[in-house]
Amino acid sequence: MKFVRLVLFLLCIFLVSCSSTDRELIRADKLMETAPDSALSILRAIKLEKYKLKQNRALYALLMSQALDKNEIKVESDSLIKIATAYYDENEPVRAAYAYLYLARYEKNQGNTRNQAMALLKAQDFALKCNDPKLQGLVYTDKADMYQSQGNNDSCIVYNKLGLKAFQKASDLRNSVLTLIGIGCGERLNNSYDSATYYYSLAEKMAIPLHENLLTSSIYRNLSVVAYKQKNFKQALDYLRLVPITHDTLYDYNKWYLIGRMFVKSGQLDSARIYLNKVKSPGVMIVDYYKLWQELYEKQGRLAESLYYAKKVAILKDSIQNQALNTSFAGMEKKYRFERLSVENKSLIIENKQNGIILLVALLLLSILCIVLLFWRIKSNKRKLIVQNQMLEQERSLKEKEKENNFLLQQQMKMQHLLLKNVEQYRSRAIKRSSASEVEKTVGVRNSQLDTFYEELMSHIDLTHRNISSRLEAAYPNLTKRDILICCLLLANFDTGMIATILDVQSESINIHRGRLRKKLNLQNQDNLLQFLRSF
Repeated sequence: MKFVRLVLFLLCIFLVSCSSTDRELIRADKLMETAPDSALSILRAIKLEKYKLKQNRALYALLMSQALDKNEIKVESDSLIKIATAYYDENEPVRAAYAYLYLARYEKNQGNTRNQAMALLKAQDFALKCNDPKLQGLVYTDKADMYQSQGNNDSCIVYNKLGLKAFQKASDLRNSVLTLIGIGCGERLNNSYDSATYYYSLAEKMAIPLHENLLTSSIYRNLSVVAYKQKNFKQALDYLRLVPITHDTLYDYNKWYLIGRMFVKSGQLDSARIYLNKVKSPGVMIVDYYKLWQELYEKQGRLAESLYYAKKVAILKDSIQNQALNTSFAGMEKKYRFERLSVENKSLIIENKQNGIILLVALLLLSILCIVLLFWRIKSNKRKLIVQNQMLEQERSLKEKEKENNFLLQQQMKMQHLLLKNVEQYRSRAIKRSSASEVEKTVGVRNSQLDTFYEELMSHIDLTHRNISSRLEAAYPNLTKRDILICCLLLANFDTGMIATILDVQSESINIHRGRLRKKLNLQNQDNLLQFLRSF
């Protein structure tokens, strides 16, 4: 017994701990958009090993990947996000789409463009199945970035515009500004500088209420690039002066690089060296950065250093070109769509075959059902005929009983009429005797006549009630002749008044006598005297 209690106690503790952990996941999910750093702190305080249910493990993996991405923390392994991609499917398309989106971003950071493209395509499939415009916008803009990295600027612009519509539908101002900057970059790379300036200026206006230095830095740096491309170096430098210091190396290094480029073009090589040396890690702009050093050394006449950077630029260009050729996103997308259509066609063929089989089975079942219904109908008709015959028999028996009851009623009426007639005759004889002054008749003679009259009454009643008087006398020896006479009169349907008239007594006496009869017949309070006599 103690062992059972201990097991129940531990089970309760486990369930409570599971429920509290679930609440922490919900809390982290709610904080993800407004305070991703707080969400990350909550998730880091939880251990994945605590979760036994696959559902909780998958949610933790997705939220942790999302928090790391929002806090711009580089993930070194895909083991966590793959827990989410392995669990979520069409039943939860929103979370499945987010899982593949963060897997694509992980693959991008690792330089695995092929895996990134496949994950993005899966994310798009899931995103289009749900009504979440922000999620769709994130997928579109990530696809646009990938197209831009491969030099497919037209596709980049198309997907950025799709992303802009989605973000505007979701009322997401910050992502709308970022997408406008992306569209401007696509137009600039297509040498459509007026269109690029238009989108950058639109982003500048929309970014005012956000008060974010990172957005402001991106907008003015891109406007500076457009002015630079248009040979308007003064305006380009003015835009660069508007770029705020963000203390983010990616943004600030790009600013130093752009200022250094302006000085190289204007021949201020020493100033250019100062700004270029501030760039410790050029990142994605490494090719342009090396080309700028090549140009600077070339202008200084330092050909050895210029040749060194020229070789670096060539190597990087070849690497990027080979990577782009091997993993063309457009080609992969077409292949993915073709493979998916092939799978869908096979599924349709299988589904059609299954539908054909189901139709045949349905027809077979319908035939069996029709046969069963036919047999049931025949059997039901037989039952109806039997019931109708039984009802006819009952109707006949009821009519016969009705005739019998009518006959008995007529006999009773005749008997009552005869008895009443005898009573009247007896009374008339009694009156005649009194009027003729036959007082000399004794009381004994009168009683003898009454007894004779009562015997005649009982004999008439015995004829219709199977010698009721003899049977009562045999069954209940304590009954007097008057008791038996009253029983016979009750059976003949004489009421209390008529019985009192026949016996020449008061009605109250008959009621008293009936009470005595009930006791002699051992009847209970709920028993009916007349029913007892009829069933006797």
